[in-house]
Amino acid sequence: EAKEREKIMNNEKCIMPVAFVSFRSRWGAAVCAQTQQTRNPTVWLTEWAPEPRDVYWNNLPIPYVSLAIRKLIVAVAFFFLTFFFMIPIAFVQSLANIEGIEKAAPFLKAIIE
Repeated sequence: EAKEREKIMNNEKCIMPVAFVSFRSRWGAAVCAQTQQTRNPTVWLTEWAPEPRDVYWNNLPIPYVSLAIRKLIVAVAFFFLTFFFMIPIAFVQSLANIEGIEKAAPFLKAIIE
């Protein structure tokens, strides 16, 4: 047990700035979650934790920088996908009504009327 503890304490990936705390009763958990534990309220932030079986434990040691980069990549991809889908959708929507078809393809005016 001491060797395992030493192995974990020396591995940088195993040390994380988070903690999971279990309580014997819901009352104890509610009191802890709703009370201020330090003088500076931003030092310790308490949140209700998910069930242990719902946590993907391999994702816990991901560095904050990596998470920020991933969020940025997803936001940029979302912006470009939204932007480039809006142009074709707007074009198709403009053709969806009769007046739009007449403006885009005047040679079809005889067929439309």
